[in-house]
Amino acid sequence: MNKLKNAKFKCFKKYNWAGIFLCCLMLCVSMSLASCSKGNTSANDAITSENTISNIAAQREWVYVPEVFLVEDGRADYERMQPVGDTFCYVAPGEASGNSTKSICRYSLTDGTLKCVPINWPEEENDWEAGYYFFSQDYGLYMTANVYPASGSMKRFLCRFDLEGNCLFSKDITEKAGSNVSIHELTVDSQGRLYIFLDSGEILLYAGDGVYHGSASYNSLENQVTVQLKGAGEGADGRVYLCVCQESMNMAGSNKEGMAGMRCTLMEVDFENTQLLEVAENIPNINGLCMGTRQGGDFAGESDNSDFRYDLLLYDDRAVYGYSPDTQKNNSGSIGEELFLWMDSDINGYCVTNLYMLDDGRLCATVVDWMNDDRGIVALERTKAEQVPQKEEMVLATVDGGSDLAATVVRFNRGDSRYHITVKNYESLTDLYNAILAKEPMDLIDLSGIDVRKPADRGLLVDLSPYVERSELFERSDFVDGILDVYTCGDMLVGIPAEFMLRTVVGNSALLDNKEGLTLDELYSIENRNSGVKAFDGVTKEDMLQYLMMFNEDAFIDWNTGICNFDTEEFKVLLEYVSQFPDSVASGIENESLSSKIQEGKVLFAVADLYPSILRDYAKMFGGNAAYVGFPTADGKGGHLLISSDAYAIAAVSEHKDGAWQFIEKTLTQEKKGELYLELWFTYPALKEKLNEKAEFAIKKNEVTWDDVNMVLKLVPDATSFYSVNEDEIIKIINEEAPAYYSGQKGLDDVVSVIQNRIQLYVNENK
Repeated sequence: MNKLKNAKFKCFKKYNWAGIFLCCLMLCVSMSLASCSKGNTSANDAITSENTISNIAAQREWVYVPEVFLVEDGRADYERMQPVGDTFCYVAPGEASGNSTKSICRYSLTDGTLKCVPINWPEEENDWEAGYYFFSQDYGLYMTANVYPASGSMKRFLCRFDLEGNCLFSKDITEKAGSNVSIHELTVDSQGRLYIFLDSGEILLYAGDGVYHGSASYNSLENQVTVQLKGAGEGADGRVYLCVCQESMNMAGSNKEGMAGMRCTLMEVDFENTQLLEVAENIPNINGLCMGTRQGGDFAGESDNSDFRYDLLLYDDRAVYGYSPDTQKNNSGSIGEELFLWMDSDINGYCVTNLYMLDDGRLCATVVDWMNDDRGIVALERTKAEQVPQKEEMVLATVDGGSDLAATVVRFNRGDSRYHITVKNYESLTDLYNAILAKEPMDLIDLSGIDVRKPADRGLLVDLSPYVERSELFERSDFVDGILDVYTCGDMLVGIPAEFMLRTVVGNSALLDNKEGLTLDELYSIENRNSGVKAFDGVTKEDMLQYLMMFNEDAFIDWNTGICNFDTEEFKVLLEYVSQFPDSVASGIENESLSSKIQEGKVLFAVADLYPSILRDYAKMFGGNAAYVGFPTADGKGGHLLISSDAYAIAAVSEHKDGAWQFIEKTLTQEKKGELYLELWFTYPALKEKLNEKAEFAIKKNEVTWDDVNMVLKLVPDATSFYSVNEDEIIKIINEEAPAYYSGQKGLDDVVSVIQNRIQLYVNENK
């Protein structure tokens, strides 16, 4: 029998700070996760067993119905809080300021009560900084702490407190734990023995009274580049288990990407012999794991057959999986049986910090969305699918949809009583384009990276103009001037971004003769007049070719007649120009900054992403004469790229067009919460009211001026919607053939002849 079977386990996960930071600070801003009152959800976002779950989820025999709890305490530490019975415990700052002022807090899921007691440190004259902690079944607290004496160096202590905050012991562990190594985790087994996990891969082992016992290391795996601790916890048999993931180098050594990917290993800590024993290896990369409790048992399979149960759960950004080491450790491609998708239970899996099993058998996830100042505990009740009312299902098609998209969809699903959106991920834009062309069932299309002209010209997208005209929430004049024109193809409005950012070319206005645009001939002329000075720095051949072709493709292809002109002198000059750029660019802090190179006259132009906070940097870089002229175009106008966030189209095949419009409407108007959203100004809201709110906040902080904002907005009407060129067949053909010219393998005439023939054939087939 598997030694993990029916063990009493806390559920656990190594908290990945970098991952959560990325989750919450993406340019495309994440949506709110939880909006609820103490112990219950709000009227608008209520999630209980009475609410509906998607039809997709109903295809399973079991679904996991969510209920959201929000601790009414701004200090609540959702990242580290742990359940004891039905009570979630955490350490929070006290009422007064200072590192030493801390409280032990306990929040009951049953009645919503919150009780906090102050921590009584053993030496009040020192400054105590709380570190990692662990709660025992009697609500006692084990904690590591950094201590800063009035004189002398920082020390580390291992402490234990009772449920009233009284210190039972404190042991100086500075000699073993050091002062320059971070602590990643702390867990305690049923005997009171302590396990401290350091970022060096060492595990410090202490007896229940804080006496040092020895150490073991999980950082000795072969071929590793980095090793990450994903979680650690204790079983009823007295054993402690941990999961670590390593990123291994490709053994062949010839793979340009260099990495073979993350693989995980489940291990057991042998406390007495201070060693690690392997339980299962070669598990696909996960975010964390969860074990059953003695009261809750282990985990039933999809069929609920009592003879088929899992030892633990693994989870990643997408789903939760049942896993049994004895039956699956030799299956190198297996992460276990998929139990449910996070989004089917209205949870953004990218922002799940921990997963637990409660004594009553419910699963419980803690989730954090810092961008919207929204955090919560989500309890999941395993329920027969037929017992749950259904919603009308809509499909949102995307390529590798991430945290921001997941958060947007989750918020809609939780707040809408009629519709539920399921995200369908495609592996590439080509796959998505083909699905749209094949008229596969879908309702909404994520426009990130899509060349909207392709599906729009074929009548595969819905015109949103009539919906805007009928909207009770906004009208066309409420949007930033020109933003709707960017997503208008012919007479059709095919998308509306919630937020956007601009990428352009900036140079010295005197150098550009005070022009507001740039043609290819003018670019060549400026560089010729400044012999020995680079036009751009940090831009590769591939980068420059893509930028130039995005804005000048129509100069070489007449899509009306199907005539191509890639064997002309104009294209030869363009390819000659591109050939002077490097194949790759070096990086590193030892390299001179672009700003210095421009100020010293070594570089003429900069490719600029116009974040609000960086506008002053470009002004300084060009001595107050910065001119945002854009990438070269045939007529010298409109060479700016508009990169959108939360822009969606409605598929012409949709049977729920009104529901799809409701999603777009709510995405555009949803309220963003918290000062962090205002602080992190990477994108510009498309609605003027929201833009004004962010601008006024930044102006008060003296980060930008209205002139700065208006300068950016002035570029919008002439901008082009950004699309990924990775799937652009024209650019792909050029990139495949041009290296033969770059390397001298073929002459320029031979290469452009091949390019002309290949592109002409493609245009003939796709005109």
